[in-house]
Amino acid sequence: MMKQTQYKLQNTIATGATTGQTFSTKPIRGTIVAIYIQFTNTTPGSSSDRDVNIYEMNPFDDDDKADALQEILNIGTLGAAPADDNGVYYPRRAAQDITGTNLVFIASGEIIPVRFEVFGHKLLLDITAAAAGDITTAYVVVEEF
Repeated sequence: MMKQTQYKLQNTIATGATTGQTFSTKPIRGTIVAIYIQFTNTTPGSSSDRDVNIYEMNPFDDDDKADALQEILNIGTLGAAPADDNGVYYPRRAAQDITGTNLVFIASGEIIPVRFEVFGHKLLLDITAAAAGDITTAYVVVEEF
């Protein structure tokens, strides 16, 4: 049986900023099972609608999200009503054959979803369109191998 571990990535938007990034403290290897996103706004009346992305970073250029190995989560316009937007996500990607072609169900043509695998690299929690002081926390559950 594989061990499940929960990793916490938390970002607080700096004064005067609308974006922020937080890296996992150590490389993560395994299957992403679920991600719980929790929002806290600067003030109860704040209406910031932040966008949240999580990337697996390239170990040779791990400070630039443009060179990320894969985007694991992409959710936007969240956080305006934190109590409504806090939630659990189960990110999936398309299964592929040995040529990298997406596999689809024959009857419907829809992709066959599979969980993300991460290969011992750091994760990046990337926040945009937020307000100073907003806190976004991602709890990433990983089935480690």
